[in-house]
Amino acid sequence: MIPTESAVIFAEAMPDASAPSIPLMLEAVLSCPILSWMSSQLLADGVQRFFVVCEPCFEADIRRCFPAAADVVVSNRQSDLTAFLNTPDPVTVLNRSAIPLAGAGLGFAYAAPGYELQEAWKVKMTNAVQGAELLPGWLPVYGPETIAELETALQKMGVTPPAREN
Repeated sequence: MIPTESAVIFAEAMPDASAPSIPLMLEAVLSCPILSWMSSQLLADGVQRFFVVCEPCFEADIRRCFPAAADVVVSNRQSDLTAFLNTPDPVTVLNRSAIPLAGAGLGFAYAAPGYELQEAWKVKMTNAVQGAELLPGWLPVYGPETIAELETALQKMGVTPPAREN
């Protein structure tokens, strides 16, 4: 796995939402927001800088999922994202809500150099990024029905939510 110090997280809206709705990653799994699960794992993996692509109206809720001292940018502006990615270093990309789970195989999470992400995302958001490497250990969450299934499975496995630190 590529060690990264930065991560971009896309806070997608709930499926079938016609108006701006709460991002799926703010929904809880075992009484803990999905984004808290994500941020705890990324911090444990050494990530120090975060960019969460999200509507500004959810910024306070997003920030509550990180420790108070965490370096977090919440924005939906392309120019802010481009500035964040101004690095040759690898950046972890999570383009949807996910629960970290040891043993989860390769999937949608990946890491790529910041400059490569800048170039690939100039015109549109795409996962076709030069130099990208898929990352294991992330179980995707697609919607409320996935949350219900995950809660049952995680409880059976004895998995507990991350400790909240703020």
